[in-house]
Amino acid sequence: MKTTNLGDPYTRRMTLRLTDPQMEFLQKISTIMGVSPSDYIRMAINTSMVTSGSLVDDMVSGKAARDFVQKGMGGTSNENVKTDSNNLV
Repeated sequence: MKTTNLGDPYTRRMTLRLTDPQMEFLQKISTIMGVSPSDYIRMAINTSMVTSGSLVDDMVSGKAARDFVQKGMGGTSNENVKTDSNNLV
């Protein structure tokens, strides 16, 4: 099955070096998926783009770090949280 690009044209070229195990995996998984290794890599990138949403943009802009510092972990202090080590007899 050949994947057809229905969106933007491929205008950027990338050279990628892989280890032997990485290349073997890429060849096997792309065969299982019925696509070329290049198409499989594009699929993986597209999946990552969709699932990361705006998180990457927030991280690049520093917004994610600012939010983390301002809100803390979960918005509360952990100083009074008991751990298992507190419960040892």
